[in-house]
Amino acid sequence: MYNINRPISPHLTIYNAQKSSLFSIWHRISGVAMFILVSSPILLLKLSTFSYENYNTWGFIRDNFVFSFVLPWFYAIISVIFLYHIINGIRHFLWDSVLNVNTKAIRKDSNILLIVVFLVVFLKFIL
Repeated sequence: MYNINRPISPHLTIYNAQKSSLFSIWHRISGVAMFILVSSPILLLKLSTFSYENYNTWGFIRDNFVFSFVLPWFYAIISVIFLYHIINGIRHFLWDSVLNVNTKAIRKDSNILLIVVFLVVFLKFIL
């Protein structure tokens, strides 16, 4: 009478994610990342003790080649996260005021969002 092996909802492999749903998920993830990136230096300063050994360790890390190579890339990734979150937040404010809510405008806005974020970050590091 009842098929016990029948799935309750479609499996995730046959689900096609929409751009707006992916951007919503990434907006939440970028918000969590921003919270961690803002709060972690404060916690690290509180946990660190200001002693001569820590100062020498920081000097070694700062003068190291890997640190000078990794820091600009880390800065670029942080810039992308912050810009994406801010521009997508503006997009959500526009949706709340019932602007650009139709399907074509949402697709256009999402493409513009990606182009603006990567263009600003690219120009920031070139100039």
